[in-house]
Amino acid sequence: MADYATNLFYASTPNEKDREKLEQFFDEETCDCMFMGDDNHIEGEFLSRYDYPEKEVNELIASLEAPNELYLRVLTHDLSNEYVSFRIFSGGKWNIKL
Repeated sequence: MADYATNLFYASTPNEKDREKLEQFFDEETCDCMFMGDDNHIEGEFLSRYDYPEKEVNELIASLEAPNELYLRVLTHDLSNEYVSFRIFSGGKWNIKL
């Protein structure tokens, strides 16, 4: 059985199309996603295999109309493998704490 990491996320953007794209990504492209939101933000959790899905999230961000307006926090953990990362995307840049 593969190890899964839990990803807790919060995302906000004033761009409605980008917010819809974020919702679609988390709903269709992630394992066991649960999220809720309103007109300003979405938050929830999803599973990923082994660790943080860096490639997939970076591709998502690159596909947005206004990535510099996105604020995204992701806390990823797999306690059985002692893996934790905390990432904040703001102003078009990542701040990563491992």
